[in-house]
Amino acid sequence: MHASTRKWLFTKISSLILLPLMVWFIINFVSIYDENYSEVVIFFTQQSTRIIFSIFIVFAFFFSALTISEIFE
Repeated sequence: MHASTRKWLFTKISSLILLPLMVWFIINFVSIYDENYSEVVIFFTQQSTRIIFSIFIVFAFFFSALTISEIFE
């Protein structure tokens, strides 16, 4: 497989993975927006939230790096 084809596939796959994660993040961000500090800390210390948020951040950086490298090429 050609390198540019691989980059294109990785970009498309990571964007598909990011879609539900973005929806999850936006819904949860709206729900904790007006909460106090302790409620936000409780939200982010839950095991499931930490895992999903970590996956979201990793895929966001991966997608960002891929798209920025395409822009510079």
